[in-house]
Amino acid sequence: MHKKKILVYGTPDSLQRFFSDAVSRDFEVVALLGTEPEKFPVKVFAPQALPDFVFDLIDGIVFTNNDTAAANLLIKQGIAPRKIILWDAAQGWKMFGGQDTDGTKVVYFCGLEFHIRDKADEDFLGETVFRLQNQRQVKNLSPQRYAAVLAQIYQRRMGRPLDFNHLTTFTEKMQWLKLYDSTLLKSRLTDKYLVRRWVADKIGQEYLIPLLGVWNDFDDIDFNELPDQFVLKCNHGSGMNVIVRDKKTFDKQRAREKINAWLDTDFATMLLELHYTRIKRKIIAEKYIENMSDGVIDYKFHCFNGTPEFLQVIGDRDYAKHTRHQKFCDLDYNDIGAMFDDYPLFPYYVPKPAEFEKMKSFAKILSEGFSYVRVDFYEIDGKLLFGEMTFTSDAGYFPYKKTWTYEKDAEVGSLLTLPEPTPPPRFESGGTASAPCRS
Repeated sequence: MHKKKILVYGTPDSLQRFFSDAVSRDFEVVALLGTEPEKFPVKVFAPQALPDFVFDLIDGIVFTNNDTAAANLLIKQGIAPRKIILWDAAQGWKMFGGQDTDGTKVVYFCGLEFHIRDKADEDFLGETVFRLQNQRQVKNLSPQRYAAVLAQIYQRRMGRPLDFNHLTTFTEKMQWLKLYDSTLLKSRLTDKYLVRRWVADKIGQEYLIPLLGVWNDFDDIDFNELPDQFVLKCNHGSGMNVIVRDKKTFDKQRAREKINAWLDTDFATMLLELHYTRIKRKIIAEKYIENMSDGVIDYKFHCFNGTPEFLQVIGDRDYAKHTRHQKFCDLDYNDIGAMFDDYPLFPYYVPKPAEFEKMKSFAKILSEGFSYVRVDFYEIDGKLLFGEMTFTSDAGYFPYKKTWTYEKDAEVGSLLTLPEPTPPPRFESGGTASAPCRS
């Protein structure tokens, strides 16, 4: 995804505040706009001095100090409302709205456009606003604050303090890995596009879901070249999928709005899974596999120091109801009872997959050299397919409940030997942070 080309409109003070904000690094400034150019320390153009074609070439106009009057004036002159970006130093991005020609409510936020037709659209808008405002706060953090922020989140989610100098449990050590083992290789293998070449080299191209295309921008996709069924994914996060079962009834506008919002999201800023921040954001299309989204079973091998230790099996997905079932097995496919409490156990026996031995072998090959990674596979009509590699499963949070107790957390934590620390990758502002000692 390219940086957005923008014009910036404001006073000298508001411009200085914008350029000192970490999120300003997400944009490429084409020109500065102001009503009093003589007061600016740098070259500034008045809006009327720019030819009309310039507004067609840019991605947005940032109005600092939440200047809605100037924004509305440009909209009346024919500027697309989605190109208007309201920002101020205190609150960051601001929303404004209107109506489409059919009366549908439209909301504009940070250069994104959202048509609000139902509660699902309202919810997605709310999630996006939260993500991007949180992203601004996190990117403005000093890296020396990362450990303290993670400790706060851990206390809230797990109900107990986190001391980076005394790490015992699986969930505690996972927080350390998020900061001090976010290596270049992990970033590459978390990238849903780049991981394909690595997996093909390790176990074979035939175990990958066929790739149909890759793009930097939604508007670059030629849907005429895609089959009637396919899956669109963003390569840089989790849950960023659009499943197209029938291209004739595919809601392209809704997909565009979702994917553009995802492309604006640095997934690393959500829970400081820093290895995500290096990923160059793209859209990929994969072949639609029948039953992949509903009836398929995931076989998730939790691997420690290059050795698969236990298997998590997940199925019975109902995305509308947000439900599913799971089971846990040893490496002989014997049931080991409940571990993580995120989903209820299967109420029936789930047979061993036909390719189970090959899955184990491949999990060992793919996990070699990593202190922890979860390697996922599918088995579709007897065919083994690679799913993904996840280095911070559930972002390292499994809240204590009936079965996932502190004792279980510590037992699994004993399997995880932390590697030598590496400097945390930087967001586009800030420096580096040193690692606390490990004990």
